[in-house]
Formats: sequence, structure tokens, C-alpha cells
Amino acid sequence: MDTIEKRDQNTSDEVISWYEENWNSPVFPFFRKPKLTPETSLSTGKYPWAWEDAEDILVEYFERFKVERRNFSFIKYWPNEETFIPLNFLRKKENRFHYVEPQPLTIQMLVASAKAGYWLYD
Repeated sequence: MDTIEKRDQNTSDEVISWYEENWNSPVFPFFRKPKLTPETSLSTGKYPWAWEDAEDILVEYFERFKVERRNFSFIKYWPNEETFIPLNFLRKKENRFHYVEPQPLTIQMLVASAKAGYWLYD
């Protein structure tokens, strides 16, 4: 294994270990920890982050792994901050809240961007 491959593998291991140790915990104490794969989505799927947690986690990720945010768009992955609007049906049709499907933000995206040193996906 050459130096570049070794460094890439170390970065991959570091990102996965950081996430596993700090953020991959069961929803309730008696539940099992979610199993991580590179395709595990953190914004969609079975175990998405709440947007409040996502902000904290991503700030730590960008700082810890020295990843430039560049065109990172938080709203692309968590577009529905206001999911509950009372009496939404009484608003004019053009002013009603409409659910927007979030884009998946995966472990692999975090790893690849950490290797590159900047956010690759927006």
C-alpha cells in the first residue's frame, strides 16, 4: 500500500471512528446502536439527525477534519425546519408550507470530503 492509499484509509478510519464514538448512539438506552456503512444517510432513511443536532455535528466535523465548507448547503439536507405550521390549510395556496424531500448526506460523503479537504457535493 503506497503512502496516498494509506493516508486515505487513515482519514476514512478517523471519520468513521469519530462518528461512531461521538454521535452513533442508540435512540433509547435499551436499543442497539445503528450499524454504519458508507451508504448510511444521516439526513434521510432510518436514523436521520434532527436539524438542531446536525448543525452541532457538522460544525464539529468541518473543524475537526479541516474541511472547507465552500458551497455546503445545510438546507439541501435539512430543508424542512418548520414541519408543523398550525392551520396551514387556511393559508393561501402559494403561502402554504410544502414538504421538500431532503437529499441524503452519507458517511461516504463525509469521508470523501475529509480526504479532499473541502466539501465536494454542492
